[in-house]
Amino acid sequence: MVTVWVIVAIVVVGVVVAIFGWDRYRGRSPKNAGDGGSARPTDEVFVDPDTGKRTRVWYDPATGQREYRAE
Repeated sequence: MVTVWVIVAIVVVGVVVAIFGWDRYRGRSPKNAGDGGSARPTDEVFVDPDTGKRTRVWYDPATGQREYRAE
């Protein structure tokens, strides 16, 4: 009987995630998830030793997220 309840719980969670989307549970709006928001470049730059390509860190204080963008 416990197995049936576990399966029902997994199905319910899956349906809720499918309907509302996973981004809602991560605190991000699907509308502005990819536009960068108010992200600003920081002074942090990473250089790949093999290719020499530079990657700058961008930080969005509104969401607290860091992005890595190629220069």
